[in-house]
Amino acid sequence: MKKSRGSTQKEKMATELNKKIKGYKTIGIIEIAGYPSESFERLKKVFRGKVEFIYANKVVIYNAINQAGFKLSEKVSDVKMPVLLLSNEDPFDIAREAMDNSTFTKLKSGETSDKDIILPSGPTPFPPGPMLSQFSSIGVKTKNEGGKISILSDSTVVKRGEKVSDKIAGILSSMDIRPKELVLSIVYAYDGKNLFSKDLLYTKKETYISEVSKIFRAALDISIKTDIPNKYSIKYAIKKIYIGVRFLSVNRNIVSSSNARDILAKALYQADAINKVIGGK
Repeated sequence: MKKSRGSTQKEKMATELNKKIKGYKTIGIIEIAGYPSESFERLKKVFRGKVEFIYANKVVIYNAINQAGFKLSEKVSDVKMPVLLLSNEDPFDIAREAMDNSTFTKLKSGETSDKDIILPSGPTPFPPGPMLSQFSSIGVKTKNEGGKISILSDSTVVKRGEKVSDKIAGILSSMDIRPKELVLSIVYAYDGKNLFSKDLLYTKKETYISEVSKIFRAALDISIKTDIPNKYSIKYAIKKIYIGVRFLSVNRNIVSSSNARDILAKALYQADAINKVIGGK
């Protein structure tokens, strides 16, 4: 069956993209759906020289990664609007820089806030008029100050986890309050050995290392206590055995070059104790 022109073109694009992928250490998939284009353009400048972003059809991206033999290809279908990320930087460093360069945007009606939204006290840009009743209707106390509406005290208008109403969304927009943080979403990243998900990538590297260290120490402790040696615990196991043998040899007065001083010290201590009991000096 003859392939369509479109299919042939996609195959060619996938092959070319596959060649490009092989020149990088880190391959990632970004979810661009819902992320403002102006924010993405700004980030591209931040990552210039470090990261290359590739816009392509989802099928093309899948085929290109699949041709490279990476399991990352299985994750392409999870992303609504994927953009390919190519870099020689550590994926955690890229995610951290994405977090450090987050932007803020307005909340739309019906969206859920991930934090408390507070209207700060002080003057607003609005003259007395219809906005007075708008503020009053959402429980915000105001006064007329210098020809402007002034909010008397910091007022929480949306609590974390609550949906934003039409009225509050309108007020926040009018005041140009942008409470929603936008972080570039690297959904998956592959470093040639390991596949990392977003949850792990956006964990601070120090936290990740600390958690892995805790797990390692706990496993090492179990290995030592249960006498199940491995390449990490063997030196501790040998030390444990050595201490046990040394203690036993000193206790049983089995003299060796390594414990002679300990046995002599024990003998002197015992002699001193006996001397005190019998009243000697």
